[in-house]
Amino acid sequence: MARRKQFAIQDIHEAAFQVVRKNGIQNLTARAIARKMKSSTMPIYSCVNSLREVEETVVRRAWKVLEAYQSRSWTADVFVDMGLGYVLFSKEEKYLFQCIHAESYEAINTRQSERNFDASVNRLLENPMFQNIPRQVAEKILFHGFLFSHGFASLLNSGMSTVVRSLNSEAAIINLFKEASAFSWKGLRSAMDWLD
Repeated sequence: MARRKQFAIQDIHEAAFQVVRKNGIQNLTARAIARKMKSSTMPIYSCVNSLREVEETVVRRAWKVLEAYQSRSWTADVFVDMGLGYVLFSKEEKYLFQCIHAESYEAINTRQSERNFDASVNRLLENPMFQNIPRQVAEKILFHGFLFSHGFASLLNSGMSTVVRSLNSEAAIINLFKEASAFSWKGLRSAMDWLD
């Protein structure tokens, strides 16, 4: 009799993550995970308490992928890079982007969003260009940048905008983002001068 292959919880989480990355969290089922693992559903049901637990693990990992995108140097400008990382994440990781905005994981996403925002403010304040700015101002700058980035990312992810849909290369997205950031930055500088 052939021996059954043993699976660890990490194997199930990895398979689930790959299913979501390719097909979306709405298609995450025990059968889909089993197919990815080339097994029956038995190891899944014997290793995890619920599919919800697996879904939540996937959502937390999606946030880690976003953080990697936002930490990457795309333009050598930390402010632009964080927003651009968010936008490129929405394009290249369509279903993971949808996970971090899914209402059914609101508690996790709210907590992770707050952590991400706090880490982003810290990263901004470590940059020499922002070191003398009070934290409250840095938070305001980052929030306004996020409003722009989220709008761009959502349009890119949904494919609703013809103009955004025509951006078929990373270079085209980077160029448009940098151009729009320059316009926004001029407005933010004016607002900061006004606050002084």
